[in-house]
This record gives sequence, structure tokens and C-alpha cells, in this order.
Amino acid sequence: MLEPIYFYTKTGPFYELSNFAPYGFEAEGVYWPTVEHFFQAQKFTDPSYRERVRLAPSPREARALGQSRAVPIRSDWDSAREELMFKALCLKFQRRELQTLLLSTDSRPLVEASPFDHFWGAGQDGSGQNRLGHLLEQVRLQLAAKAET
Repeated sequence: MLEPIYFYTKTGPFYELSNFAPYGFEAEGVYWPTVEHFFQAQKFTDPSYRERVRLAPSPREARALGQSRAVPIRSDWDSAREELMFKALCLKFQRRELQTLLLSTDSRPLVEASPFDHFWGAGQDGSGQNRLGHLLEQVRLQLAAKAET
């Protein structure tokens, strides 16, 4: 088994893989400062609230706005969230330097070492679903296949 690559903190290795890393992209005709901003905004159908999330001064604040239930989230969120995360990751990893970094991980497992998130990350005890890591591995596979052509 290959040694996993753990990422999470700003000071740790491979922080660039984090949704909080400051690599923005354009989607829906506007600029999104981070994957976190884009992803959190997608939870809502209210255009003004989505814009508020997009303009949040930091990914931490975008996440806080996205976790608020003062504004209702879209009814299909649970079934749409992974597809939307994958879309955001594909947009983020259009950057050449990020493609190079992701491809440099070869086929090692990618693990978001969030102690708090058992869906997107590994959770405190490592038993989380690590969906972010798995989606990054899918992006890596796509980039590798594209590089071979």
C-alpha cells in the first residue's frame, strides 16, 4: 500500500489541495476566490445570499455562511454536493502549477486530515469517508489521462 498524502493545514505539506487554499477560478461568469467559496454558495438558490458567500473575505467566513440555516438550502443538496465539488475541483486544477502538484502525487491516496469532517475528510479517528480526497484522486486520474494524449 502506498503511503497516503495528508493535507489540511495552511502550514502543512500539500495545503494547495485544500479547499481553503487561495486558488480562485471563474465559474458562472464570476470569479470565485476559493473552492470553499464556490461550494458553500452552491447550497443556496437565493442569488443575493450566494453572492454574499462569494464575496466573503475568507474561506472560513464563506464556510460559516454556508453552514448557516438562516437561509434555506436547496432541496437536492445531498444528491448534488459531490458533483458540485468535483466541478469546482476541476476548475481549480485547470491551473498548470496545481496540475503539476496533483500529478506529482502519483497514485498515492489523498486524505483530507480534517479532524472535524467525517464526510469530506478523515475525521478525528481516521474513519471518515474522505470524499474530498477521493474526488481529488478522480481529478488526478483525468489529468493523467489527458497528459497521455
